[in-house]
Parts: sequence; structure tokens; C-alpha cells
Amino acid sequence: MRNNVDSPENSIRFLGQDGFWIRNQDCNFLIDPYLSNYVVDGGIGPADLFSREFPIPVDIAEMRGVEYVFVTHDHADHCDPDTLLPLLQANPKMKIVCPYTAKAHLLSLGVLSSSIIVPEAGILNKIGAIEYYAVPAAHYGFDLEAATGGYGYFGYVIKIGSSWLYHAGDTILYDGMVEAILQYTAKIDIACLPVNGRDGWRERMGLIGNLDGAEALELAVRLHADVLIPMHNDLFAVNHVNMSVLADLLDRKAPRQKVHWLQPGETYFY
Repeated sequence: MRNNVDSPENSIRFLGQDGFWIRNQDCNFLIDPYLSNYVVDGGIGPADLFSREFPIPVDIAEMRGVEYVFVTHDHADHCDPDTLLPLLQANPKMKIVCPYTAKAHLLSLGVLSSSIIVPEAGILNKIGAIEYYAVPAAHYGFDLEAATGGYGYFGYVIKIGSSWLYHAGDTILYDGMVEAILQYTAKIDIACLPVNGRDGWRERMGLIGNLDGAEALELAVRLHADVLIPMHNDLFAVNHVNMSVLADLLDRKAPRQKVHWLQPGETYFY
């Protein structure tokens, strides 16, 4: 079997923040890996606010055979050069799927254009053993590049085996979102959704917000999601909300909805 996963199940290893390492017997890919302290080391944010809240859960040297990395947008904790460049060195055939804004950044870092794929939103693509399509994400706007029609922020719907996974990237709700996500499937099996929310205090610090717990739960229910995996709530203490908020909403509004809170480094088999 390929990729050292001798099982028909999908192995979903949580890397913290929005990061996942997903493997089965046919595929090996990452979504938004942040395996460094680049936000601080790169001078983007101060150490007292933006140091990691947990150790790096996986050594990049262990990540062999990675075929693809899906990058949702060009923010340092999603499009991290201190993660992506070493990954490319370890996996020279690896392709990076990303919006046009992230491509421009990666090219400036010396990544070859041949290693980058910029999909058109809403078009079903196939790479290797997986099918996927990009869905616009609103963070808070779409950052739409008028000349090309390209979106600056993506989520991705990815078919792995017989399961459909939706990774929202960073987003808030918008009109037509559910229809865009369910364009090629009647339901989502695994919904990876941000839950850290947004407020004026964080916005004044320059932190663009996300779905809160109520909105993430609403979206999961509307997507008929089998399981909700909350994300984007653990990397920076300044951008964290108490998990009890979502737990209370589940109890009152959707007690049968499956939810798995994953710890960094934890693997979930679906």
C-alpha cells in the first residue's frame, strides 16, 4: 500500500489551527500546515501575542510522500514559508493548490510556477486519487481580482475515497455559500470549520474574524455534515474562545450532531 496507511479509512491528523495531514492507501496531502513560529519569527506579530500555544506536533522531516498541499489563503498561519519550503525540499514533486494571492507570494519566495496550481472556483478537478473543487471564502470580503475573476480566499471540498471533506479555510457566512459547497455532492461527511468568531476588540488589533460557534453549527447542519471538526481556535491565546460555547449550542440546538475536538497531533480515523 502507498503512504504507509494500510487501511481503507481516512487518517486525518490535526496539526493545530487550520492544519491537517490527510492520508489513506491512495493519497497523502496537507491543508494549511503551520509547523513553525513564522508569525513571530517573520516579524508579522509580537511574541507576547502570537507565539504558539503548543509545540509543533509533527517534524516536517517525517512528512515523506506528500503529493499536494492545499493552501486556503495568503496569511502567515496558512501560507507559511517556513513550512512550505522545507516540505518542497523533502517532497520535490509536491504541488501546492492555492488562490492567486498565495501564488504571487510563493513565486516571490522562489517556488517554481510548475509547482503551483490555481484552481477556478466551482470547477471539479482531479489530482492523483482525489477530486476537489475550490469554494470562495469570505474573509470578510472575497478579495476578488476583477481582471481574472480569481478569488483571494478559498475553502476546498475534497473527495477522498468515498468521503467528502469540506475545509472552510477562514470565512464568515455569505449568501449562496451552502449551494457552492454542495455543488457536486448532496452532503458533506467531514466539515472542518473555524469557530473562533470575531469581535471589535480583535478587529482593532488587525485580526480578521471567522465563523463563531453558532454559525459553524448552523453551517454543519445545513451541509448535513456527518461530523464537525472545529478548528482555528488553539494556536494563539489572543484568538481563542471557550469551547463550552459550542458545547452549549450543541446541547440546545443540535444534540445529535457529531463533533470531534482534536488536539494538535491527534489522529482521527474516518
